Amino acid sequence: MESGTAETFRAVLRGAGRFAQDAAAWDTAVRAPVGTSRRITFLAADGGTGTTTLASAVALTLARRRTGPVLALDAAGGPSALRTRLGVDDAPTLDDVAYGAPVRSLADAREATREARPGLHLAGASGWPAHLSVWTDAAAAVGRFFEVVVTDAGRRTPDEAARLAAESHVTAVVARTDAGAFAAGRTLADSVRDELPHAAVVLVLVGVAPVEPPFVHSARPGSLAVPHDHAAARSLGTPLPQLDAQTRAAVAQTAAHLLTEARTA
Repeated sequence: MESGTAETFRAVLRGAGRFAQDAAAWDTAVRAPVGTSRRITFLAADGGTGTTTLASAVALTLARRRTGPVLALDAAGGPSALRTRLGVDDAPTLDDVAYGAPVRSLADAREATREARPGLHLAGASGWPAHLSVWTDAAAAVGRFFEVVVTDAGRRTPDEAARLAAESHVTAVVARTDAGAFAAGRTLADSVRDELPHAAVVLVLVGVAPVEPPFVHSARPGSLAVPHDHAAARSLGTPLPQLDAQTRAAVAQTAAHLLTEARTA
């Protein structure tokens, strides 16, 4: 009879094999061609959801693994702004990008924005939060020169969320897994779907407890799960490699899923 230890070891190996297959599939999805520029927009269902951290991590993941340029737009602002998460001291604002010199090429688009990392450019918030018309004009001015545009839109009203979703290929609503935030996330996602039945809307749940609450299961399938990361919580400028391995895997899965949804929208 096989010992319990040997059986456990085999199970671990099977699990490792499945994870390797999943990771390879996520990476393939992240690197796949997109044709025309795709817009991924993140919305916060509540305060303190980790939306900016997730948006920056997804943008970094895409920029690292893709050959074409990626743009991050900060339409949320605030002290934990996207540029802070990306370690950028200053960046052109959305106003600068939208109403500055005409942008006629990728070189112009790079000049109008700020390089945050190789392959990743950034434009900062014009206010707190940025007015939607400014974001729309900025995205129209430079977005077509980047393969993927990742926007951190912050916390918005249902009407604003629907307007953002209408201008995006996929919208991620980020919520914590405590009862109040989870309910707010589902409500916001459902309101956008009701307003825009054909919009791609994904609920992303950030775990705040070691064990997932039972009510969260009602959101599956169709939602994504990301663990709360203590390293990111401690430092606004936490680079992607310092995140926990489980978090990095969840970010890779999120980037792959959202880009796949955006590609097929």
